[in-house]
Amino acid sequence: MEHKQLGDDEAISNGRKLFSESKAKCSIEESIGQVLTTNYIIVERILNGLSISDLNTCALVCKLWNIVSQTIKKKRHDIFWMFQVAEYSDGDDDIFIDAHINSTDDKQNYVCSRNVGVGAHFYKILHEAPAEPKFGLLFCNDRFFFKPHQYFLAFDVFNNLHHRKNKRIRTENVQMNHSGRMQYNTPVMNFLAKSFPRSCYLFACAVPGIVGTPVDWLAPIEAEEYPGFSGVFLPDIPGVNVYPFTVTEHNQFLASLNKRSKHKVQKMEISQVTGIPNDAEVKCLLLFFMEVLEQDCPIQTLVEHYLVKQEKNIALGGAIVHELGFPFRVGNESRAIGGGVAFSGENVQAASVIIEKHVKTIKELEIKLKKLKECNIPGKKCLGFMFACCGRGALFYQKSNVEATAFHKVFPNVPLFGVFGNGELGINYLPKQTKEKTKVNSTIKGISGRTWLHAYTTVFVLLSFEN
Repeated sequence: MEHKQLGDDEAISNGRKLFSESKAKCSIEESIGQVLTTNYIIVERILNGLSISDLNTCALVCKLWNIVSQTIKKKRHDIFWMFQVAEYSDGDDDIFIDAHINSTDDKQNYVCSRNVGVGAHFYKILHEAPAEPKFGLLFCNDRFFFKPHQYFLAFDVFNNLHHRKNKRIRTENVQMNHSGRMQYNTPVMNFLAKSFPRSCYLFACAVPGIVGTPVDWLAPIEAEEYPGFSGVFLPDIPGVNVYPFTVTEHNQFLASLNKRSKHKVQKMEISQVTGIPNDAEVKCLLLFFMEVLEQDCPIQTLVEHYLVKQEKNIALGGAIVHELGFPFRVGNESRAIGGGVAFSGENVQAASVIIEKHVKTIKELEIKLKKLKECNIPGKKCLGFMFACCGRGALFYQKSNVEATAFHKVFPNVPLFGVFGNGELGINYLPKQTKEKTKVNSTIKGISGRTWLHAYTTVFVLLSFEN
């Protein structure tokens, strides 16, 4: 009996000890939990290194974490991008180049993965994004743009095509989307938009070939015939205003300034289409259209308007493309013929240069690009855009990746994006540090003379958002 009593006493003692330890542990956990839900500084240090995707998840934990997450997101102004192309095949089993290229003197060794990798790459970049995008500009090869289901295995072709047919019968009274998410004119755009914030405006072009920079900062790549995409995504940046827009064939109120004096055209008419305030100083205009411009085309008037308004002190670039992807307006069934994006603001600096068709050597090319370098555009938050004729490239130089490599040599820390199109848009705008305005004729005819539309050329645009 005594042995049994000793055993009971020992069990009770052990139980009390375990109870005390558990109580202490719970007390510590409660203290930690209290700190993590009340101490702003500690929570900020914990969350500060997370991506935007992880911050959005953490914002759901509690009120403090939501406040800290939103504060951190507002401080993030990092630009990010993505790029991926594939080796072309007749079947559906294209092989995607895994976001980088190893270049030697005359040989390029691509590192490839199966086409299932494009979706993984896309979502990986978005998950690791440092800032929340507000605008995305995507350049897609035709094959990728029109057959995205071959590269995104989760793409529901039937449902998206069904949605595209139904959208035509929408009325003005039908809301865009109950969730507030923008609706787009093509299935691929609606599919991609699901991965972006509701407020993010996406604009895409379908073109014969694309130009992009791998995420690991290797040299940019000219993918003239390979299926794939490249895209650059901008968050809210202090001192930078971004105005994406589309132009439809029914915007006839913009037609021909040659038929009526520019003084009789109300400035509000331009701003109603572009959304650009009348008092905004547009420093860079990137424009894409789907057909060769006829006389008195609305897009022609749009370009001429800003050339006059800015007295040709504006960087200009763009191309003729096969198709556009953009948010549609409810009840607006007119066909879009073009669109683009304008940049203004005190922290925006830009320049553009034309590589004429007579420039055929690497030496001549580098001389032109060094003129762009001499503009001293800040390189901290800087992007390069390349709009090349599909008649240039490998066939023109008898060697691939010539112009993109030359740009990288002159601007080693600036990512490059662009297209091979059926025509190029641009002017030579090489601003000096004095930033003096150039006097120009007050009439449209004679200012540009359509010299902003080219063939067999390449237009480079340098755009900086340094603050």
